[in-house]
Amino acid sequence: MKKLDKLILKSFLGPLILTFSISMFVLIMTFLWRKIETLIGKGLEFSTLMELFAYAAATMVPMALPLSILLASIMTMGNFGEKYELVAMKSAGLSLWRVFRPLIILSVVFSVIAFYFAGWVIPAADLKTKQLAADIKDKKPAINIRPNEFYTQISSYVIRIDAKDKNTNKMYGVLIYNHSKDQGNVEVIKADSGYMYSAENNQTMIFKLYNGEVYSEEVQQEKYRTRPLTRIAFKEQVLRFDVSDFAMAESDEDKYSDSYKVLGVKKLYTRIDSLKTDYANSRQGYINFLMRGLAVPDNAANMQKSIAVNDFYKDYSSLDSDKKAQTDKFAKDYLFHLSEEYNNRLEIDKFDKSYIDRHWIEFYRKFTLSVACIILFFIGAPLGSIIRKGGLGMPVVVSIIAFALYYVIGMMGESSAKGGSMSPVVAMWLSSVIFLPIGIFLTLKATSDSKVLSAENWQKIIEKLIGKIKFKKLKT
Repeated sequence: MKKLDKLILKSFLGPLILTFSISMFVLIMTFLWRKIETLIGKGLEFSTLMELFAYAAATMVPMALPLSILLASIMTMGNFGEKYELVAMKSAGLSLWRVFRPLIILSVVFSVIAFYFAGWVIPAADLKTKQLAADIKDKKPAINIRPNEFYTQISSYVIRIDAKDKNTNKMYGVLIYNHSKDQGNVEVIKADSGYMYSAENNQTMIFKLYNGEVYSEEVQQEKYRTRPLTRIAFKEQVLRFDVSDFAMAESDEDKYSDSYKVLGVKKLYTRIDSLKTDYANSRQGYINFLMRGLAVPDNAANMQKSIAVNDFYKDYSSLDSDKKAQTDKFAKDYLFHLSEEYNNRLEIDKFDKSYIDRHWIEFYRKFTLSVACIILFFIGAPLGSIIRKGGLGMPVVVSIIAFALYYVIGMMGESSAKGGSMSPVVAMWLSSVIFLPIGIFLTLKATSDSKVLSAENWQKIIEKLIGKIKFKKLKT
């Protein structure tokens, strides 16, 4: 590898790592903001949170990588142009294609990495994310008994304390209402002080109480109105509460593995082929049912059905008015039933087709995200050589606008495909089809040093237009 290639790659990798880190941080913060309600107050371990963020970060790599390549390519070529290094390379006889060559190779490598992530890593990570997020959502809030509040999260018990020492976690003025007998508030435990701690891998919560009394009522059917009261004093008492439902249970992966979003490329294609076969068989089965219901012959072997229908109409003319009315009513009801069946079938077909289209959308997404790395490079690199501004100023603005347009067009196409107004293959490749000619045009103009994209040239054009407008106003 030549020194020039090393210089270009070194100048490119620095901004790439920086922008990729910033993009991942923003995307993870967005994910955290969406999940913040399910995470607060659950008493989750740090390792569980890191596992969730790691799975979520893996699903965001194909989103952050194209944006990072776009921004890094603009910054790199902008820095070369601003410091006149690009001019020095051209004066040495190097073409812009020669300068782009190591970056093109690196972009292709990143495109392959993005395809690998989209096709294999993301489905597995998405499955784990859904599973872990569901487990966290179902997990009850951590036990946190605060003074002067009634705590009701432990099943069949209500707990209240007067005060708590922050240093020792010792509780004062403990009051526990026991409703476990399903007979109302028949037992109350009162203690001067106590401690609370967990045991058996957080499956059991233990209360160790000091200097208190237990008040209980004996409810019996034959002595329901008397309800004798028993009071027992104690110096020390230990209570055990089953809090296993507070723990985070691990969900079954099969619960989420059927979703098309967690399938790889090969499994998606196999699933689509199976769904298309089922869809065709279902439609053909309904067509056969409809033909039988209308008694319409579909070939010469079934012509006897048509003859039977004609005989029916001959017999119909000989019926009296009451029989005709009954026959007409039966025919109308039967036709109404067939029309309802037909409308229901249209809705079923629409749903089945939409379900197949969603599989196609995920299938094409595996490829479009990786191709975006190459397309956005051929937009960012020539733009950087044209703008000739490095740093995080103008390149950030231009790259965000370009990526926002690319992303919005892609989302509009995806929404159209989900709504059935556009083919999935057209919808998912729409952004690439629009931006690929733009990238080719920018690259050709940048390599030929065309003045079409020169800022000075555009400034002169705008000044001429403003001058003509002012002249027309003055003439008027």
